Amino acid sequence: MTRLNASLWTIGLACCLASVTWTGLTTLVTPQKGLAQVSGEVSARAQLPRFERQAYNPAVLHVRFTEAAGRTSSIDTDAFLDLTLILASGAVEGLRMDLSLKQFQTQLRKLYTQLSRLEPLNEADPASPSRQLHAVLIAELMPVLLREKVTTLLIAADRGLQAVPFAALSDGERFFGDRFAFSITPSLALTTFNPSDEPGQRLLAFGASQFDGLASLPLVPQELNRISSRGGKDQFLNKDFTPSTLLEKASSADYDKLHVATHAEFKPGGPKASQLHSGTGPISMEQLTALRQSRRGVPLDLVVFSACRTALGDADAELGFSGLALQAGARSAVGTLWYVDDVVTSAYFVQMYRYLNQDVPKAEAMQLTRQAFIRGLIRLVDDQVVGADGSPLLTELTPAQQRRVADGVGNPFFWAGIELMGAPW
Repeated sequence: MTRLNASLWTIGLACCLASVTWTGLTTLVTPQKGLAQVSGEVSARAQLPRFERQAYNPAVLHVRFTEAAGRTSSIDTDAFLDLTLILASGAVEGLRMDLSLKQFQTQLRKLYTQLSRLEPLNEADPASPSRQLHAVLIAELMPVLLREKVTTLLIAADRGLQAVPFAALSDGERFFGDRFAFSITPSLALTTFNPSDEPGQRLLAFGASQFDGLASLPLVPQELNRISSRGGKDQFLNKDFTPSTLLEKASSADYDKLHVATHAEFKPGGPKASQLHSGTGPISMEQLTALRQSRRGVPLDLVVFSACRTALGDADAELGFSGLALQAGARSAVGTLWYVDDVVTSAYFVQMYRYLNQDVPKAEAMQLTRQAFIRGLIRLVDDQVVGADGSPLLTELTPAQQRRVADGVGNPFFWAGIELMGAPW
């Protein structure tokens, strides 16, 4: 392991982080510890995470692979992993470690297999994929993160690392997504370091629940009805959700948030071939890039894709729709790393927007939502899914929908794949 020197660009970045620290956010989160169930029932109000006005402390973590066959210290390794942590104070901690790409990829595949099968991740076992990946990517910097009381991480991840489900990595005591608020960016050049100065604008919501040749998404109408913004909301469902309507409405500076609930499909051939399904026809990834020009100077603060696997694409479009939203000028975007049950997805986003409406920053809103899942606050009660405060997130679930969440939604499969990209603030 090698200590790395700071480079000049980190100085300017640290100045930006310091600006966020002092001028950005007013309502902040302190995760609550030691939660327990009483008589087998959740006491939601007693377990709600606390909100406090206190110092906001973001940092940037740059994670980079470099192929280095023949240049590492062991014949068993063939790459360097460079970790650079940049604190708001300007301090920089850099590490270089030898790595076996094959072993890293094997552990990542094993973790995905466990998640896809809803298996326990065995966080108590240091040899488990969740622990092994945490040991490689996070553990060496944990003493600094804890000592400096970092609350939020912007993780700049190289190609191939964006598929890591950071939220599901464990230090043996807590999951990374429980302990930290974070976002992922493929490039710091795509990230805005100034918080939005126009909060409370309108939410623009689109959804499709019925399709030709694709499974229906029966909870999309409820999801659109239940998500909200303090500045108001306009929504378009099924036949009212057309490609032209989305592109026209999203071009208006009246809206600072765009929410799209539908199916996504990735095909070989790049952005022209990969598409979202509107209520009347497909919208290609390429079409979405038109928003960069139409929203020049007034970027969307948040774009949410409540759809199947929208955080990643294929070899030609690795970043998926979420990454494309950043390239189209959005400050932040939310997508999913894998296919998640639509009951859970809808409940997740309804809860997330509730936190956003309390002036909670984006990454913290998602952290609190994950914590609500982990601690059993998101749960089935009769035919309803109720949220952290005990009020309904979804109602009138069918018996089949109830069965899909009847055993609880605490497994990381349900919450670790929904990921924030771009600015965490």
